Amino acid sequence: MKQGMIFIDGSNVFFDWNKVHPESQMDIQKYIELIKSKYSDVDFIRTYYFTSETSSNTYFLQQINKLPYVEVKTGRLQNKTIDLQKYSIVCKSCGEAITDTITTQTDKGTDVNIAVEMLLHAFNHSFDIAILASRDADFVGVTKILKDLGRNVELVLFEGVKNNAQELSENVDKVTIISAAEYANCEKNT
Repeated sequence: MKQGMIFIDGSNVFFDWNKVHPESQMDIQKYIELIKSKYSDVDFIRTYYFTSETSSNTYFLQQINKLPYVEVKTGRLQNKTIDLQKYSIVCKSCGEAITDTITTQTDKGTDVNIAVEMLLHAFNHSFDIAILASRDADFVGVTKILKDLGRNVELVLFEGVKNNAQELSENVDKVTIISAAEYANCEKNT
């Protein structure tokens, strides 16, 4: 039996969940179990969940860390100031140019953490197959390295977002789609 690891890009999966199932919260344990059920010939030894920790998700991440054979790896949030004047945005109501700046937060370190963990475990021969839950084309390079090392790399996506992962889909060994009926079973019970 092959040994496998699951690598979940938490913010990416969270965004996709809200896109395809906006009225409910995801139960991450059910989601992990659904992924595992797609691979009956794989013995999953660990799941990694990657995201940035915030004051609003600390409890959620603590609960994930309590799941058997699941570990959370966190990045950080960094403020980013955007000068709207550069984008020539005009107010529809008054016709004036918008010259404000806004500050948003961007996730830093998560993609690097995913790539490092995948490569570390590949070099240590910890898995035969890596299951990646993400759409991020930034992982194309690491998937190519993993394949060169003789590891299988498969992608898991929600139905309805596959078109947003074209480049990554073309560079993995296989893409597994979670159908709407399947991901409805991952809804958190209230």
